[in-house]
This record gives sequence, structure tokens and C-alpha cells, in this order.
Amino acid sequence: MTARLGIVAALAFACLAAPAMAEPGLRSAATVEGPVIRLGDLFADAGPRAADVVAPSPPPGSRTIFDAAWLAATAQEHGLAWQPQSRFDQATIERASRTISLDAITHRLLEEIASREPIGNAEFQLDNPAPRLVVAAEASESIAVEALTIDARTGRVSAFIAAPAGDPAAERQRVSGRLLRMVDLPVLARPITPGETIAARDIETLRIRADRVTQDGVTDAREMIGKTPRHPLRPHEPLRLADIQVPVIVHKGDLVTILLETPTMRLTAQGKAVEDGGMNAAIRIANTKSNRVIDAMVIGPNLVTVTPAAQLAAR
Repeated sequence: MTARLGIVAALAFACLAAPAMAEPGLRSAATVEGPVIRLGDLFADAGPRAADVVAPSPPPGSRTIFDAAWLAATAQEHGLAWQPQSRFDQATIERASRTISLDAITHRLLEEIASREPIGNAEFQLDNPAPRLVVAAEASESIAVEALTIDARTGRVSAFIAAPAGDPAAERQRVSGRLLRMVDLPVLARPITPGETIAARDIETLRIRADRVTQDGVTDAREMIGKTPRHPLRPHEPLRLADIQVPVIVHKGDLVTILLETPTMRLTAQGKAVEDGGMNAAIRIANTKSNRVIDAMVIGPNLVTVTPAAQLAAR
């Protein structure tokens, strides 16, 4: 009898010492990785059946909502002691995912275009500036480009894109846009005013669309170096050739020496500049004695030269 009581007492003590099995609880919201949803994604403390697959995961970037009836039936099917508290119980499962950046999409499209034809310095401008390309968190961000068409005349481009590349279940999206040819132009790095001489250190590069370059635009830094503005110029803006000139070394109203030189003689006279002129510029000069206005070329500070009529006739 004593032995029996001892066994009963030991069993009772063991029962008291053993931790109570936690009751399963509903997870109202959860995020999953991978293609399937498991019992443990829906219920906390699901026990040894937590790894059971109960449903496919939603597509990347989306979610699935399970209602109380479906949850109760799933719990019963997998031997889980759970019942909804009300018919409004539900679980929302979201697929862990990430969105591919716009830069990555345009870069991939440029890569594919460049594999078909030379594009040099070009950018791709999408008609839709924010296409949404979503991949699962565990997937790569590789992008497939299909059915690419390029209009060489207009630069219009259309294609289908999907990610990750090689996934037959990936959703294809149509994108379109325009291939923009780009050029690098020399521009001023700081404000420059008339009288200042532009040096190489004053110049930087600006990349703009080729179709925005005017016919009289400055396209070579060498056209700027050593020149001076005709009017105040702002930095970081394309320039026209008419915006700059060689530095003025003869100013309007200056007295100048007029030089006429032939193989057999050299004559000089005094004149007054009717307009400003830089080195090798053609300007008008008024003879101070006769007041006759002639055309001359600036060849130095306060020095101009004229070409004899015989030499002009011989040209």
C-alpha cells in the first residue's frame, strides 16, 4: 500500500513539475519568405506541426487574407486545438519582397539597347517615371528585357520587363520611353563679368541632351579660354559664341596708330576708334585729320592696320 502511494505521489509530482502545453494563438498578421505558408506562420505555439505547409505564399508585393472559417478548418485538419473567438477573426499574410529601383531598370534597358546599337553618351527617359517591379526578398534583382523595339529616327523605345530574369512566374510589364542622346558641354564654373578673362580653371562640364544644343552653341572649351564675356554670364549654363569675345584691347574713343604697310613703304597716321575691338578684330577707325571712317584690323594695343586698295583688288 505504501509503495502504491509512493508511485501515485511521484506521478502527481511529475505532472506538477512538467510545463503546461501552451495553447495555440492566432497571428493576425505575419510576413513570410519563400513560396509557401506554414502552420506556424498562422498560429503561435503550433507545436510539432508548425512546419506543415498549409497554402502557397502570395505573389511578391501582395498579401493574402484568411478568414475565420478557413483558419478553423486548417487548424482541425492539422490537429491543432484552436477555435476562432468570432467570425471576424482573420490572418493577413504578406510576402517579404523588395522593389527594384528606377535607376536599376533604366540601366538594364540601356544595357540591352547598347547590345543592339551604339548609343554613346545616352540616357533613357521612361514615359512612366515609376514602374513598379517587385521581387521576393530571397530572389535576385536580375531583370529580363523582352520584345525590345527601337525607332532609330525618333529614339522611341518599347519593351517588356520582368524580374527576376528566368522566372516563368514573374509578371511582365510593358515599358516605353525615349532614348536621349547626351553631349558634354563646357560651361562656366563661376560668374564671369565683362573684362575678366576666362581661364581653364573657370570651366567645368555639363551633360545635356544633344537636341538642346543650339547651332551657335559653344561646344569646345578651347573656344572659351582667353575670351571675355560680352555681358555678365552665369555659371552652369550653355553658352553661345555671341556671348564671348576676345578681350578688348582697343576701346571706343581710343586714339590709335593706323599702320599702312607695303613691300616698299610704311606709313602711319592717327585715328580714333569708333567701336571696341579685340586682337585681330575688324573695327571702324576715324582719321583724326580727314574724319574719314575706314575699316581696320586690330593688331595690338592702340594699333591697327589697313590693307592698301591695290592689295584688296589683287585678292
